Amino acid sequence: MELWTVGNKTILLLYVIAASYFAVSEPISWLVLYYLIYLAMNLVVHIVKDPRVKQGIIGGIILYLIGCAAYVHPYFILLLPLSAYELSSFRIQNQVYVLMLVLLPMLFMRNSMLALYGFTAVLSFFNYVMIRKYMARVNKQEDSLERMRGDLHRLSKKQNENRDFLRTTEYTAKLEERSRLSQEIHDGIGHAMTGALIQMEAAKRLMADDPAAAATLLQNAIGISKEGIEQIRLTLKNTKPLKEQLGLSRLKSIVEAFGGRTGLLTSVVHEGDMEVITPLQWKIIHENVTESLTNAAKYASATAIHVEIRVLNRFIKAVVSDNGQGAPKVVKGLGLIGMEERAAAMNGTVIADGTRGFIVTTLLPSGAQ
Repeated sequence: MELWTVGNKTILLLYVIAASYFAVSEPISWLVLYYLIYLAMNLVVHIVKDPRVKQGIIGGIILYLIGCAAYVHPYFILLLPLSAYELSSFRIQNQVYVLMLVLLPMLFMRNSMLALYGFTAVLSFFNYVMIRKYMARVNKQEDSLERMRGDLHRLSKKQNENRDFLRTTEYTAKLEERSRLSQEIHDGIGHAMTGALIQMEAAKRLMADDPAAAATLLQNAIGISKEGIEQIRLTLKNTKPLKEQLGLSRLKSIVEAFGGRTGLLTSVVHEGDMEVITPLQWKIIHENVTESLTNAAKYASATAIHVEIRVLNRFIKAVVSDNGQGAPKVVKGLGLIGMEERAAAMNGTVIADGTRGFIVTTLLPSGAQ
């Protein structure tokens, strides 16, 4: 706002100086003094920071211009509208009232100044109105940006807090799992091994004096040891995640991470006995799904991607479909060729269809056949 005011005042001041200089037959050298005083007063306005002091100085400038127009040169009145608009910006919100106040001096002017002053006042008014609207919009956008910065800062802080919470939760879960395993081994396997050791120590002492009792103790120790080994096997079996859980969990992680990076909606569904899928088949499915997701993000212009894993009687079917623009004619690039080669290594195949969105289907022979 201040920059606009300075620019308009400078242009109008140069015009007034030139007009007043050529309006008289003999140039009046002391006019320069009055113009310099006006210029100095305006410089002070833009130096002072206190709004009340600014208003006081602008009011003084208005009185100064009225006095100069009455006693020095009438062209000084042409500088009045800009100062009046500048003063009104502190107090008056209704812009029509401002224009009426600025046009009021026309009642006391001669015909030669009426048109020139009216043109200056109206033109300055429209510039003033447009600049106020522009500045209001700029201030609104700055406020909006400031709120967005605040929201972004809060979200970032919240995200960091959530990340720290996840790390803490993960670490706590690991500690709890270690504690559970330690307690289970101590209560089950540890007691069994301790009992077997006691039986073997007793058998060792009775070996020479009572071989029959020693043999009985050794048999007891063997039985306890077998129970301990079975306990170890059961513990490991219960602790180790199922093969299908590992494959599905990794697949879901891949798809969810992809959706988080790209902003696309993603979903994963499965049907059938996932335990039939071997680790090598899961590897091929993971790689083909990843390649299909990447291609969809690059070329499909899609908003959502759906992944299906189905175990049929003779085949394992992995489908990646999107709602993008598709392709009437499928051109095999390096990505699609690579998927076909991976599937062919296990006697499988890859089918690509671009009629409705883009669908990539990987078919692998089931290990249950």
